[in-house]
Amino acid sequence: MSVNRNQLFRILFVIIFLKLLFLLVLYMRSNVYINQETSMVSGKPIKVQIYDKLLIDRRGEPSLKQRLKWIRKEMPSFPLDELLNRQNLAEDPKQCGFVPHILNIRFHNDYWQTAKTKNLTYFLFGAYYDNREAVPEAPLVRLLAMIDTPSTKDYQYPKIYCQFWLKDQKEPVIVPVSSHKKMWPFGWAPERFYPHFLDCPLPEGDYKWMIPQMVSLVAKRCERGTNLLKVIYEPDEDKDKDKDDVLTSDNQNASRFVVCVKTMDFLYVDKSWRLIEWLELMRLLGVGKVVLYDGNMHTNMSRVVHHYLETNSEFVELRPMSLGRGEPHSPTHFHHYAMMDDGFNRILNEMIPYNDCFYRNMYRYDYVGVFDIDEVIMPLHNVTNWSELVELARIVPDYGGVTPENCTEWVSFCFRNVYFPRYPERPKVYKNLSSSFYMLQHVERVQQHCNRGDAAKCLHDTRFAVALHNHFTFYHTEEASCKAKSVPIAYAQLHHYREPDTKSLLINPIIDDNIWRFQPELQQRIEHKYKTLGFLPDRHKLQEIETHRRHLDEQQLKDAIIHS
Repeated sequence: MSVNRNQLFRILFVIIFLKLLFLLVLYMRSNVYINQETSMVSGKPIKVQIYDKLLIDRRGEPSLKQRLKWIRKEMPSFPLDELLNRQNLAEDPKQCGFVPHILNIRFHNDYWQTAKTKNLTYFLFGAYYDNREAVPEAPLVRLLAMIDTPSTKDYQYPKIYCQFWLKDQKEPVIVPVSSHKKMWPFGWAPERFYPHFLDCPLPEGDYKWMIPQMVSLVAKRCERGTNLLKVIYEPDEDKDKDKDDVLTSDNQNASRFVVCVKTMDFLYVDKSWRLIEWLELMRLLGVGKVVLYDGNMHTNMSRVVHHYLETNSEFVELRPMSLGRGEPHSPTHFHHYAMMDDGFNRILNEMIPYNDCFYRNMYRYDYVGVFDIDEVIMPLHNVTNWSELVELARIVPDYGGVTPENCTEWVSFCFRNVYFPRYPERPKVYKNLSSSFYMLQHVERVQQHCNRGDAAKCLHDTRFAVALHNHFTFYHTEEASCKAKSVPIAYAQLHHYREPDTKSLLINPIIDDNIWRFQPELQQRIEHKYKTLGFLPDRHKLQEIETHRRHLDEQQLKDAIIHS
């Protein structure tokens, strides 16, 4: 018995020894070749250092042209490429005014530049060339700015100048600012900056119809500016063509529409699914482009926007934005706090994206709408797109009879607001429809529409509007067009998917399912986006969600029993 036990121990010892020997050989081989690998050159194996094959970016530096393209996206209002093209123009020491050097520019909060007078600070966001036929003072350049305006009503703005820089011309063309258009006539509050348009008409003579490349705002005619803005002029390249030749499959309309959305600052709340539904409804209504301004969005909302940018860049545009007073934009959480902490400051800053969007698109589109992603102008009855709606709006009476009966042109067509609240305590109207559709699901609204001027939204005619508020125009071409017409609710209404400020309106809601005329195609488009973006869970993920939800329910029940 002992002999057998000894033999067994010897066998086990041999097995263990062989295994250890095998592991030792493997370790030595890996140690020898840890820094080498075998490669074949001319049929012969050679040793190659593995560090020669690090997985790093080995691309060369991009060209200056490519870098300038990136910089234009980062700094849309700074004309770096135009500035570089002037390097061969020798400046005369005796000339009046020199183009600012990049080191002279006082940049402010990423997308703004600064000019100062004795008692005012101008934060400049953009400059736009306006040569519309209906504008009496055209051609001119309008500078979009935030200004720390004093509170007195009779305050006289200081004399200040625009230096226009023309292509291949050394000296600037200098004109005085003809007017300061303040875009907030509703009072004043301290420590706020107010949105303005500064008008700079082109001078009579040789330069009247020349389009400046750049502009500087200066307190004295011949001083060197601390700002330099690209003059935005984006004419319609297809204006001489028949519009029927340039329509897309999603926009079979004679009139074209662009929608401008205020700064998207939904950092903590994921509204990606609602954004998809809203964008797809915009397309069905005939909107040619939606312009969004980036104020730090939830990651899922960013996914949605960038998906549209990659797949349909002509439909969705995303532009950078920051607050004019200087609250930091890059620290996302602080920026969101600053936006929420002072609602009045946020509202004042909202005028900047609305008007920047308008002037960048006014030559390419017939109408501009300013909306949030919970608002939709809904045509009623057999009208199913905005093109048909504006033609109808021209012939129906003005609700309230504010504009004269002999008007033939109106600056805007406006639509009365009605609220579609959540009503979370009420059962779903359409039980077979998934809750992943917000507007299609919420078809109960308050009974009473808001009045003509209360929270209405409009489609603004790009021939006549001059400065936009989110509900109306601050300025328009009064000789060429009448004030806004309010379209009666028998023909269209503004669906506003939120709770009304007056809670008594929530009582006794009514069903209004006009949106269901778009249901089959809208639902199909939304579901396609959900699948493409990976928002629909697979079977295993769905099981995990249900298990997690059941555990939460059980825990809530236990907590309720303990507390009781």
